[in-house]
Amino acid sequence: MKQLITNDDNRLSTTATIQFFGFIAMTGVLAYSVYLNRAYVPELFSTFALYCGGLVVSKGAVSAYKSSQGDK
Repeated sequence: MKQLITNDDNRLSTTATIQFFGFIAMTGVLAYSVYLNRAYVPELFSTFALYCGGLVVSKGAVSAYKSSQGDK
C-alpha cells in the first residue's frame, strides 16, 4: 500500500495519492450506482475502466522514464 502513494525516497507523492483516492472514490460511486440500478452504469463503468487503465499506463511510463534516465 505504501508503494502506491510514495516516491522512491519514501516521501509522499501528491500525484499518486490523488490518483489512489480518486480510484477509491470512483469505486464507491460505481458501486452505489449499481446498487441504485441507475441507467448510466455502463457508461460510468467505461469511464472507470479508462481511469484505472490510465493509472497503470502513467505509472509505467514514469517508471520507464526514470529508469532510462538513470542509465545515462
